[in-house]
Amino acid sequence: MPTNPLVLRIGLTLFSIVVYAILAALVETLEAVEGIPEAGVWFHYVVGGVFGALVLAQFIGPQQRVVRFAALCVTGAVIYYLAVRFVTDGPIGYDMIASFILAGSAAALLSGLAVVLIAPQAFSWKLLPLTLAAGALGGAAFDLKFSFDQTLLIGHALWQLLVCLALSLSFRDAPT
Repeated sequence: MPTNPLVLRIGLTLFSIVVYAILAALVETLEAVEGIPEAGVWFHYVVGGVFGALVLAQFIGPQQRVVRFAALCVTGAVIYYLAVRFVTDGPIGYDMIASFILAGSAAALLSGLAVVLIAPQAFSWKLLPLTLAAGALGGAAFDLKFSFDQTLLIGHALWQLLVCLALSLSFRDAPT
């Protein structure tokens, strides 16, 4: 029975979101422990690394898989960290929705370019509008305020799913 690549990609992205939820719950506990410095900072690196492993690495070609996998994990971690830093410490601090949209768009575009350069996938002009739009919509979702969503799970979930979809529509299936 053939497997639909998009269904597999969305499944791995959903798993990445589950890992985010678990890590978000864990980081609250770790922040209370005095011996673990800046657990919140490391949280963003780990979440980004998981995003790189489960979402970006799906596009790796057949050559040098381990090296490319590691590079996409590190790249995902750096992109996630920089997006969070832009929102929390960036020049648009008073207008959170604008910060979320800009950070989401930039992070999605950088994720797509990372796949082009590291996986590698052939550049497609569809990548630019699709990742920018997905990142903007996903970024805007971070501004949704729900009392039950203290960890911003909805924003992370929508951003990751939209970026996964944008990347899937931008590239052909990764060679096996």
